[in-house]
Amino acid sequence: MEYRTRKLPTREILARAQKQDNHLVDVSGVDLVLSLITTVDLIRSNIYTRLANDYDISEGKFTLLMSLYTEGETCSSELALRIGVTPATVSIMIKRMLAAPDPLISVTRNHQDGRSRLIELTPTGVTLLQTVLPDHLTDIRSFAEVLNPQERESLIFMLRKLLRKEK
Repeated sequence: MEYRTRKLPTREILARAQKQDNHLVDVSGVDLVLSLITTVDLIRSNIYTRLANDYDISEGKFTLLMSLYTEGETCSSELALRIGVTPATVSIMIKRMLAAPDPLISVTRNHQDGRSRLIELTPTGVTLLQTVLPDHLTDIRSFAEVLNPQERESLIFMLRKLLRKEK
């Protein structure tokens, strides 16, 4: 999956689209958000393309595996909350992953609640993530290399402000 950068509309085109009462509207907010979306798309495409090509891991599978790796075993409903998908989606993901010749996850009955199942990484899953993570983190960091440390911290602060989070 090779990402092709979208051509964003110029501020002039955005202003024409937002023109009200013959006054130009400040379109920097729209320009900012469109630029953020395009940047995120480019980064995600690049880092997840490498995982797909080198390890046959999709973004969704990687997110599920990382949740189990960092937060430990859990039931499917909690896993769905952790990774931001529906329980039905997690169920489908789990079925597909269990069908692999050497599954990266295992499922056991929850002895505290017989109705739910606990999902955890298998030793193969742990080994795979330990193999993948160094290059994956390097790929992520490489996008920030164009910024100096002060610019990175400023951007982090601004992005968190956009997310309405306090630092």
